[in-house]
Parts: sequence; structure tokens; C-alpha cells
Amino acid sequence: MKILVLASDNPGPPINGTRIRNYHLWKEVRSLGHEVKVLALTRNPADLGTSNEDIEFFCFTRSSFVRRVAMRLTRSYHEWPLSEGLRNRVSELSASWTPDIIHAEELRMGAYLPPPSHKFLSSICAHNVESELLKKTKAAPFTFGVSFFNWIYRFNLLRFERKVFSWTQLRLAYSAIDQRSYEKLHPEFSFALTSNGTNRVDLDLGSLALSPPEKILFLGSLSYLPNIEGLFWYLDHVRPRLRKHLELIVAGSTPSEVVRSRLQREGITLLDTPLDLAPVYQGASLLIVPLLSGSGTRGKILEALMYGRPVLTTTKGGEGLDLGLESGVLRADGPEEFAAALNEWTNRSSQERTHLGKAGHDMVCSRFTWTSVAKTLVENWNQARELREKRRPSS
Repeated sequence: MKILVLASDNPGPPINGTRIRNYHLWKEVRSLGHEVKVLALTRNPADLGTSNEDIEFFCFTRSSFVRRVAMRLTRSYHEWPLSEGLRNRVSELSASWTPDIIHAEELRMGAYLPPPSHKFLSSICAHNVESELLKKTKAAPFTFGVSFFNWIYRFNLLRFERKVFSWTQLRLAYSAIDQRSYEKLHPEFSFALTSNGTNRVDLDLGSLALSPPEKILFLGSLSYLPNIEGLFWYLDHVRPRLRKHLELIVAGSTPSEVVRSRLQREGITLLDTPLDLAPVYQGASLLIVPLLSGSGTRGKILEALMYGRPVLTTTKGGEGLDLGLESGVLRADGPEEFAAALNEWTNRSSQERTHLGKAGHDMVCSRFTWTSVAKTLVENWNQARELREKRRPSS
């Protein structure tokens, strides 16, 4: 098959969840014998000089002042990206390269899908349930009329979701929970499942056994509101309940100034946008995911388990991944329960911690490598194409 992928960012370096997926997944799809072209938005003009036959980059088009004001007042950021160059290139390749699949990776890229055609199948991976996430995070960038603007944002975002989904023949959710949420919000559409994944790595049991139990890791995009909320919840409500001092390492991309200032004030190590996560995981004994909001599945959980590092997560943080203690995942909700789980962690023997780490590694190798994700995605495309052919009226 020929597959044209529309991505919202340069996949390299792979420093956040979306980049990691795009960096690894399309390589795996190519390794299965398919042709893949990626068209990606970028805010870095230097990326334009690195375009090649596999990936092309497009800068944003600056809109008129009136349009920018109107969009800021009535639309969430999902509808802000505008690139006439990308839109024109999709149209050109649709006619000249004749892809079998045009796939939008993230809801915002659905705006660049061409009108439905029998010549290709349109698909989208919606990632988070964006309209529900917007409802919870109240992300309007104003200090006045926040409730009103969030209502306007969500109303228009639901309309945008409905329009994008009506143009696609295959809609993919990141988890069964997200699938149910989308089908409740938009009952006229059906959704298939995809998932996060991770690269296969060899497990160093010696390194795992030597990892000090007092060293724990928080990892994620540090400009993403649910991550900031979860980090500060841990600092404000969990840490004061710990019986002994734990060394927290915070690693992630684009830390906001609020995050930087808080961590510096409290003497917490910040690893800003690390390009190689292997030593980050290997330097800690446990990944904590104290999330209270958000949706989708956390690729960092799978990645930590692949490196043999068990995970302590809230129910929300582990949502969408049916993983428990037998897979190296501990769950705790509320400050007291989360702190108790950490207190217990430091009392576990090296053998117990190593056993949990190996169990998580083995599970991810069997279910969540990028190769598995790529094969499932191709199967979904093939099934959707077969279904479309069956529904086409005979000539």
C-alpha cells in the first residue's frame, strides 16, 4: 500500500509522545513492505532544508490579524494550525502519487484531509478525546470570561470533531475507554483501536537490581496541563506524607516557566528535553504517573516497563492500559494511598523489584512493540478498505 501520513510536528528528535509515535511507527510500517510519505508541520524553518522523499516539512501560514483574533476568541488550538503549503501538497500528492491511504495523526491534522474519494481511504488517529479534555482542563487562554470562552471552544471543537470524523472511513482511538467516550459523543460514527508502543530493548537485570529504590522518576511533556497538575499534586500532597526522603528526577520536553521555577525552588533535578531516555530510565528505580486528568494511553508507562522499571500510577494515569501488578504496574489513588505505595516500594527487596521489572519488560515485549502496533494498524486499514469495497454500489 501507499500511505500518506499527516503529522503535526517534526518526529525527530523523539522527545514527546506524539513525536515518539511518528518517529518509530512509520519506520515499522515501511519495514512491512509499504510505501510511506510523511508530511509534517514545523515551527522551525531549518527543518525545510531536511525534507526528502520520505518526509516533507511545511511551515505555518500567517493569517490576517482579523482571522487570528477571531480564531483565538472562538476556537481552541486544535483549529489554529494553518499551512497552505501543506494543504496544497496533500492535494498534489493525492492526484500524482495516488495513495491508497491518507492518514491524519492527531485530530488537528484532520483539517488537511481532502474530501472523501473512492480513490483512497481516509483515516485518523484521534489520540486524546480532545473535547472531553478541553472540558476538564478549561484551557481558554484568558483571565476573563473563562467559562464562556471554554463553552465556545468546546462547542466548536465538537463540531470540528464531527466534521473530521464524517470525512474519514477509519477512526482510531487510543484505548477502549477513549473508544467508548468518542462513540458516546458521536454515536453516528464507529471507532477501531490502536495503541501506544515502544522499541524493544535488551533488559539489563544487573542495572535494575542496583537502581537505588529512593530514586524515582516523573517524565512527560512539561507544558501539558495534566502533567503539570499531576506533578504539583505529588509535590503538594504526596511528598509531605512520605516516611523517608525520595530523590525525584523530573524529565520532559518544553518545561513551562512555572514548572522550572517550582523545581528550582525546591531543589529537584530537572532534565530538560533529554534526547536519550535510556540513561534517564536506568538512573531511577520507579516511574511515577500521578495524573488526575487527561486521556489516551501513556507511552512512557510502556517505555519504562520495557527498560525494566516498574510504574506507580493513579487510575487515571494507567487508564486504557489493562495492566496490574503481574505486569509491573502498581496503582494508587489519593495522597495517602500514593504515599503508602511509595513507602512500601522503598521497603521492597532488590529481588522483588527486579522480579516486577522483568515481568513488565516481558509483557511489553509480547504486546506493545512498535512492530505489533504497525501490524494492527495495517490490519485495520485492510479491513476498512474491504468494507468500503463491499459497500460501493456495483456499476
